[in-house]
Amino acid sequence: MPYFVDDKKFEINLISFLMESVEQGISVMNKELNILFMNRSACKMMDIPLSLLQKDSSLENLFRHFAERGDYGPGDIEELVDQRLTQVKKTTNLLVEHEAQNGRIVQIQESKVNDDIFVAIYTDVTEQRAYEARLEAIQYELELKLENSLKEVSYNRDLLVNAINAIDDGIILFDEYDCLVLANTRMQDLYPSLKRHLIQKSHIDKIEGFELPKPAESLEEALVRGSRRNEVKLKNDHWYRIEQSATVNGGKIAIFSDISTYKEQTTKLQQHTNELVKLLQKEISLSETQREFVTMASHEFKTPLAIIDSNAQRIERKAGELSQDRLLQRISNIRESVERMQYLINRFMDFSSEEIAGLKMEAKKQNFRSTIERLCMTHQEMTGNFNIHWDLQALPEFANFDQNLLDQCVSNILSNAVKYSDEGAPIHIMGIRDDRNIKIEICDEGIGIPKEELGKIFNKYYRASNSSGKAGTGIGLNFTQMALKEQGGHLEVESTLGKGSCFTIFLPLSITEEKAPKQSSAVTDETISGKIAS
Repeated sequence: MPYFVDDKKFEINLISFLMESVEQGISVMNKELNILFMNRSACKMMDIPLSLLQKDSSLENLFRHFAERGDYGPGDIEELVDQRLTQVKKTTNLLVEHEAQNGRIVQIQESKVNDDIFVAIYTDVTEQRAYEARLEAIQYELELKLENSLKEVSYNRDLLVNAINAIDDGIILFDEYDCLVLANTRMQDLYPSLKRHLIQKSHIDKIEGFELPKPAESLEEALVRGSRRNEVKLKNDHWYRIEQSATVNGGKIAIFSDISTYKEQTTKLQQHTNELVKLLQKEISLSETQREFVTMASHEFKTPLAIIDSNAQRIERKAGELSQDRLLQRISNIRESVERMQYLINRFMDFSSEEIAGLKMEAKKQNFRSTIERLCMTHQEMTGNFNIHWDLQALPEFANFDQNLLDQCVSNILSNAVKYSDEGAPIHIMGIRDDRNIKIEICDEGIGIPKEELGKIFNKYYRASNSSGKAGTGIGLNFTQMALKEQGGHLEVESTLGKGSCFTIFLPLSITEEKAPKQSSAVTDETISGKIAS
């Protein structure tokens, strides 16, 4: 092979320089197997005295030296030498390892350069072989530990399987690809086909008759949030709670717990609870109604008591001046008020939780127009200094209604009109009838109601913000609205703050069999109005 050398003197020393600078040992041998060159590294690795090579540089002499030194082990020295020589002659490229008595292991790689020259490279592999030996020992130890671990895992798996099979709940496990991995005996009892699918490691979709309820969230979310529960009824008519959880490797595990007995007990407990709640609600309603009775009765008794007091005072003041008819009229007013109070007491005492505040309508056909007229006259007499005017001609003469309830409704509105108006202010009562309703308008010129509070005045116990200083409980209008609804009607209001209010009682036209006449916009000569003299 050509090479470049600029300095001929350097070329003379080049081989010596190169051979001594490398760490590996190098030797050159001719075809007669005589060593032509061996560097210091090779001599040191093979522990060869330089004098040996100087005396006889043949390979045979070198092999005999190794044999006599015991590097080749026991045996006839000449036979050992012949074996090595024969091996060298037969092999063109030889790779052998030589182990000396001192334990050094040297790898010798011989290559043929040409027909006359052979080169051998010597590498000290003592540490490498020691490292490999340690690795082999470690590998053996690991294999032994692995074998023991596998035995322990197999033992623990058998214990786990037996424990899982002993559980009353059904357990089924799928891998990250939704393929069946495990199903205990309880699960196999529920789905017999699982025995076959366990052997085949079938996908969940291939298991006939088996389906897991789909959770709302993904398995990753379930891993964060915990398990997801569903309750289903299986084909054996038993209820099961199915608890699904994600496994750490992306699979899922489901536990089937029979909750049929729990369901039955829960249902019975819920039924008992519902019964207790109903009884409790009934007791609460009863207590509330009783409380309302006391409050409402005290309010509703005010009007008949006022009528009794007013008539009694007139009889007392003018006992000698009243005619027989007038006296009987006063007494009749007192008796009617007493009867109304008795009616209220009886009606409230007969209340039940299914009736509105104890009210129950007892309608019958009777004189409608005269009832309203009588109420107007009575309140005119009670108030004295107020001008109450009424026009009731449009009202039907007879109708089917509950007189006592209607008396309370009209009296509540008239009493409020008087209470929230200045002394002497007019109060107008107008009877109206259209093709659907009978209406009684009661309008005053009192303090009015704030617009933003109109939607609240029919609420129980609610009083307008400008009603302070006036006695009241906030239940009169609520009572009136409930009583009218019992008779198929309702109450509406229009009001302007500082100018007055107009309440309209609506009753269905169906309470009378009369045909609705056309309503006149003007007051007729038959209008009954007045201020009744004392």
